[in-house]
Amino acid sequence: MSARDVILSRLRAVKSPAEEAYPLPPIVMLGDQDASPERFESNLALMGGQMIHRQDGETVEAAIARAFPKRRNLCTAVPEVKGTLRIEDLTTHQEADTVDVMVVRAAFGVAEMGGIFLSEVELKDHLADVHLAQHLVVLLAKDELVGNMHNAYRERSEFRTAGYGVLMSGPSATADIEGVLIRGAQGVRSLSVIWA
Repeated sequence: MSARDVILSRLRAVKSPAEEAYPLPPIVMLGDQDASPERFESNLALMGGQMIHRQDGETVEAAIARAFPKRRNLCTAVPEVKGTLRIEDLTTHQEADTVDVMVVRAAFGVAEMGGIFLSEVELKDHLADVHLAQHLVVLLAKDELVGNMHNAYRERSEFRTAGYGVLMSGPSATADIEGVLIRGAQGVRSLSVIWA
């Protein structure tokens, strides 16, 4: 038996502990519970994201058109926005690379970090395509906010049911050793949220 087989057999023999074996402390002990839209917006801005506020009577689609007037290809994963193509129509990553604006709906948001949660459910199994778009617009309901990551883990079933999940706080960013921050370096150049 090779070393690899020994390691794998030992791993298979170890049983995961039952979820109740290591209970989390009560939520009231776990930090700031403020799940307000104002806190979310403030922290989203700190992370380089932006809010697109709708004007009186403005539809979601009209707000996106106002925010991105030079868009050519608008890909949508939501019924509220028609766009130029649906996310289900993307058959290759090369096609996704031509998308200027991608519109998705987040399962929930985390006010503590201005972050949004996306999984294969929201992205219709097109996991990588959202990161190939130039700009990501996220629809988020105000009543889908949680205060912090502890609340998200305890209260949101998506963490346990998603095959793949990503928390995003603002656009892609990187910094070099001198601390020069560059946004939009490896992924989306901008991340915008609309209350919808």
